[in-house]
Amino acid sequence: MFPLAMHKGAREQCVAVICDKKSFEDLEEGYKSDNQCAEGAKQVDETIALLSGKGITGTPAYIFPDGRFQSGALDANALRQRLGLPVPAAPAKPPAGPAAAPSGEKPPPPPEKKPASPPPSAPPNKP
Repeated sequence: MFPLAMHKGAREQCVAVICDKKSFEDLEEGYKSDNQCAEGAKQVDETIALLSGKGITGTPAYIFPDGRFQSGALDANALRQRLGLPVPAAPAKPPAGPAAAPSGEKPPPPPEKKPASPPPSAPPNKP
């Protein structure tokens, strides 16, 4: 776990989770403990030092098998690509409307607009 300094009490909760042999899911569900065993503190502090030394300052962070790291979220396809996994093909987009042209053809031009007819002139004034 990589507790961030901006989250008050995060380091202590990470240490307690390790000391009490709880899971990350337990922590997410609100697990609380004051257990601050030396081994848990050592593991958390070593993790903080390692990740900080690599320039990682926040979460999420990824460390890839080739040693590269990424600080910040990646979308699913970018993550798959970085892991060397196949990226699913993008779904086909539906036609833009009823007059959509078949693939590779230009759509027909829009109909020409006719200029508006001038308003009828008023009848001449007769005295």
